Amino acid sequence: MCVRLGGLNVDDFRKVLLKAGLVMVVLGHLSFVAAAILHGTVLRYVTTPHDAVALQYCVVNIVSVTSAIVVISSGIAVIVLSRYLPSMVLRWTVFSSSIACVLLTLTCALGLLASIAVTFATQGRALLTVCTFGSPELLVLTPDCPFDPTRIYSSSLCLWGISLVLCVAESVFAVRCIQLTHQVLELRPWWGKSGHHVVQSPEPVEGHNLMSCTSSVPLTL
Repeated sequence: MCVRLGGLNVDDFRKVLLKAGLVMVVLGHLSFVAAAILHGTVLRYVTTPHDAVALQYCVVNIVSVTSAIVVISSGIAVIVLSRYLPSMVLRWTVFSSSIACVLLTLTCALGLLASIAVTFATQGRALLTVCTFGSPELLVLTPDCPFDPTRIYSSSLCLWGISLVLCVAESVFAVRCIQLTHQVLELRPWWGKSGHHVVQSPEPVEGHNLMSCTSSVPLTL
């Protein structure tokens, strides 16, 4: 007799969980690094409290960092669940944290899109509030400007674009983790049928281990 979860045997299901968790951890770290670079090179100079655009930039970056931390934590929980699959507490932890990841990453993606759109619309003026120029159309290096104004516009858009791609990828894998944990929790409202299937072997073997079943279904993320 062989226990299957969503068409996979237990061993393959653990491998799928492990891969999904590892990918989420990697994506979370990349997203965190991108947000840290953006803050260190651009946003730490944009400190005008009464500027709505500058405030929006900072809020989006905070959400991006928070989202990255939650994604990393959720990925670690998924990896632990792949080792301790019978734990009901871990199952619910991964399920709830994956939902939080989806909500945060989608919010982050929308915020990043808004930042990119606002930057295009304002031509990056909020990024240059700490610098003074004789002509706003002519960007040159000045002693009172703490960064290179000729590159701040393209650098910001590039980092926001990278963060946006990472947020979308994180949300995809978070949804995948929700689907996987849904199968082991047997929450019927979404997919209707139970994710557990018991396949009866035609010739039972004495001492057969349920964990040693081989899967005929290709392993995919």
